[in-house]
Amino acid sequence: MRTIDLDISWFAVLATVCGISLCYVMMNLVALNSVASSLMVLSLASVGLIVLMTLTDKRFVHIDKAGICYRTWVKIRYVHADEISLLELQKFGPLRCLKVTLNNNRRLSFPYWSIDDAELSRAAQILSVPISEKNHQASA
Repeated sequence: MRTIDLDISWFAVLATVCGISLCYVMMNLVALNSVASSLMVLSLASVGLIVLMTLTDKRFVHIDKAGICYRTWVKIRYVHADEISLLELQKFGPLRCLKVTLNNNRRLSFPYWSIDDAELSRAAQILSVPISEKNHQASA
């Protein structure tokens, strides 16, 4: 079975760490040193845990003919191919986020996972669903 395994988006991790650092600096400027330190340690530990879980395959996103299988913190979730109506690659500068629209108009986002245009086209072909044209044409 042909499977697409998404990789971790290192740019998203770097952007998160930069955002946490910026919040830390801002909180220190308004004299919230102890709160800022506690939140910084907690936030960076969470990001580190997410990266570690991803590198050890405890968190993953797999796309195959049956649908999308992904694991959150402790739960494996499945989205069957019959439920998927549209794939979209949303871009925020260099950050690229896979969005999946379901038949019931619910949307799933995978911001910490990287997918390029070729993988997106292959995923759409495997799942037999269209790709949203508004963002896909902008990248072509």
